[in-house]
Amino acid sequence: MAQIKQNGDSSTYINKNMVVSIVSLATKEIDGVIDVYHSKRLTLRSLFNKNVGKGVRVKYTDLGVIIDIYVEVSTHCEVSDVVYRIQQNVKNSISSVLPIKIKAINVHIMDAENKDSL
Repeated sequence: MAQIKQNGDSSTYINKNMVVSIVSLATKEIDGVIDVYHSKRLTLRSLFNKNVGKGVRVKYTDLGVIIDIYVEVSTHCEVSDVVYRIQQNVKNSISSVLPIKIKAINVHIMDAENKDSL
């Protein structure tokens, strides 16, 4: 959980699960994204940790939050454009809801599938 200092003595605590949910929803809104990547080998670990296997990892640092997003994309899209739109949508979604600084948004393409065959 991250602690954000406010004016005076007050502080805000932000749970990683909230950030993961926002990032996951913002990523799925982008055309060309089939889904966030769900690793089959992490199924057992996902029973104990809600962040594992959702395709999103959040790391808090002193300089800001580092977000890693693992996605499956359609073969009919331009990957660089999809990655850029994911980064922008995630940045805007988090900034509009949470008072945290984003250091990096890393998008990892894990699979590309023909969306028509699904």
